[in-house]
Amino acid sequence: MVTLAAGLAIALLVVWTASSFVPLVPGGVLAALTVVGYAYTTGFAAPSPAVVVALVVVSLLASAADVASGMVSGKLGGASTRTVVVGTLVGIVLLIPLGPIGLVVGLGGTVFLAALNERDGDTREAARQAAYAVVGALASAFVQAVLLAGVTVAFALAVL
Repeated sequence: MVTLAAGLAIALLVVWTASSFVPLVPGGVLAALTVVGYAYTTGFAAPSPAVVVALVVVSLLASAADVASGMVSGKLGGASTRTVVVGTLVGIVLLIPLGPIGLVVGLGGTVFLAALNERDGDTREAARQAAYAVVGALASAFVQAVLLAGVTVAFALAVL
């Protein structure tokens, strides 16, 4: 039989997994807190401490992947770290009036314009750098969702 606490924890983990696609929601951190919170309610009897540690590590890895992927992909595309950071900040500012599309437009547009300036008008190179940064930022949501879905399934199997 599923306890109320276990059912609530599983439901929250499903919500945090879905939140991977919502900008600025720290789904991985919230998932880790949910796992630890449930373990605390059981006196750390269920799931086992080893499972709790593994689930927390994977949850935090999901958050790290979400934060780092835009930067890493931008660097792989040839954009400077400064440009990607500024692009991310512009995207966050544009997130407020434009929603999630503002994040993509802000990041991609900033990287494109900076690369265009640095490469003396080479639009092909600027577009490539912007595409790398945007694809990395979008892919991070999928990576985080897959990792958190795995945490949810593993948690459910451990407590049911």
